[in-house]
Amino acid sequence: MIGFYNYSVIVTYIGVALSVCAMAMSHTGNFKYAILFLALAGACDTFDGKIARAMKNRTREMEIFGVQIDSLCDMVCFGVTPVIISYHMGLNQPWGIAIEILFVLCGVIRLAYFNVLEELKHTHPDSDQSKGYRGLPITTITIIYPIVYLFRPLVSDRAFVVTLAVMHLVVAFLYVLDFKIKKPGNALIIAMMVLVASVLGCILFS
Repeated sequence: MIGFYNYSVIVTYIGVALSVCAMAMSHTGNFKYAILFLALAGACDTFDGKIARAMKNRTREMEIFGVQIDSLCDMVCFGVTPVIISYHMGLNQPWGIAIEILFVLCGVIRLAYFNVLEELKHTHPDSDQSKGYRGLPITTITIIYPIVYLFRPLVSDRAFVVTLAVMHLVVAFLYVLDFKIKKPGNALIIAMMVLVASVLGCILFS
């Protein structure tokens, strides 16, 4: 069989499975669980790289495969899944679909450019490409979306759909805007996970 199936990529595959669950939940109107699965997919993406780098005797072929499979899975998890959820929550008018298309396209560009930077890291290991991110990481939607959804009961359905549209537009722009973000340390990652867990708790038990 082609590909790799060791623990260095299994967490990435789990993230894709969770995203498919999120899309299925949104199709049936279970938006709380759709947001939960989306956030869990984000958690998988947070740790899959760390797990892969900790793997001993990882070949160059495995490294390249890991980069490519991570970007492909990120497109499903954080490019397509948020759009599917938003579509079923009401962002399904022609203007809304146009915004969703833009969001997906910007996600594709973001991830393709990320792969370019990853290749530059290996050809020029002393460059500053390894010190941070260029543009907003696509996984950030798993933090932004639950926070936005938290306000859904507080506004009208129309106002919330407009909010979703604005969220997609702003995030899409930040995906392709050329600015640098320092890679978060473990303390910041833990803080973000606690924040998302708290928001999810409010969503699920409200």
